[in-house]
Amino acid sequence: MTHSLHRRGDFDNLKGDYVILAMVAAGINDKHPDAHQKLLRIAQIFKNHNPTNILTEKAWKISSVIQAAFTEIKDVSRVIQTLKKEDLGISIVVSGLLNEIEDVLKDVGLEMHTVHLSLGTFGKKELLPSDKILEITTMCGHHCVSPQSVEYYLDLIKKDKISIENAAEELAKPCICGIFNTSRAINLLSELSKEERK
Repeated sequence: MTHSLHRRGDFDNLKGDYVILAMVAAGINDKHPDAHQKLLRIAQIFKNHNPTNILTEKAWKISSVIQAAFTEIKDVSRVIQTLKKEDLGISIVVSGLLNEIEDVLKDVGLEMHTVHLSLGTFGKKELLPSDKILEITTMCGHHCVSPQSVEYYLDLIKKDKISIENAAEELAKPCICGIFNTSRAINLLSELSKEERK
């Protein structure tokens, strides 16, 4: 299971939102002497293929999970091709639209091992923020990006006190995993700010 599983959105805006994470398996390869070096190599592969966001290099040194968000499926494909070629023996999880991920894997000669699907939200859904706000906040799988922060930056955008691009960067900061897709956030903030100006 991955914390990138519950991203909200429609087909069109999820089409540019992909997460790849690599993690060592507890009790299997986490104690291997080369495990951390392999994770560092994977982090470099991610970095070399145009991530829109990535776990900070400082965190690479201490993390047992390396993660990044991508906007282009072709970059995801290149990452998977490189990982297959290097065969580092580290578990890889790819999140995105199922049909697109399946096509990428077929193109590089791999098959899906496991598929996880989100069943949606249960409970008092009337207490949740709007779907558009949730499309932004759910890009941080640990929910460190609050609806109040999104509303705060939307207000600043409306008052021309911050650019949409800078607001997206600010919203990404609490997501220390590096899976908050700033490119997608720019598009979603643009839509929301246009709606609010009407």
